[in-house]
Amino acid sequence: MPHIFIKSLKVGLLVILALIFTSSNSIEEKSDKKILVGGIYMLNIAGEREIKLEGTLNFETAIERSSNGKEYSVLKLFLNDGQELPVHSLGFFLSKQYQSMKIGDGRYEISENIEGFLNYFDGVFGFANINEFGELPFFAKNGAVTIDNIKDKILEGSIDVVFENINKESVAVTGNFIALRR
Repeated sequence: MPHIFIKSLKVGLLVILALIFTSSNSIEEKSDKKILVGGIYMLNIAGEREIKLEGTLNFETAIERSSNGKEYSVLKLFLNDGQELPVHSLGFFLSKQYQSMKIGDGRYEISENIEGFLNYFDGVFGFANINEFGELPFFAKNGAVTIDNIKDKILEGSIDVVFENINKESVAVTGNFIALRR
């Protein structure tokens, strides 16, 4: 009789330990993450206050010629909340001199000194209009846009960028996206 009791206690203890170890981590991870589908982004913004942005996302690519005749591969990302009067909108322009390769997978750093779009540039330009932080637009100061996978109609990646407005107020934007071609 004591032998059956000890064996039952061991099995019960193993079952309880297995439940503790498997459930504690996976429940927290699943509740904090949503599954992204095509044309959607989820971003976290840290500034004076923290907010989450969600909305629709499209992209387009092109080979464009600068005023001095050089060709540039350009990728444009358009993010907005999908409302008639947007509460927020963001945009990113990735550009690099075209040498038989279009913009593809990789990390693209924010360009600090962009003199204008007519001359084109190598790097990333970004802007953000977020009503919750006032009427002044924000421009990307540092960070990067990472492209994890680009196909004909879908682009997957992440954003880790610090934006700043003319008053030197800054917000950090981080998150993942899946964009659909326009």
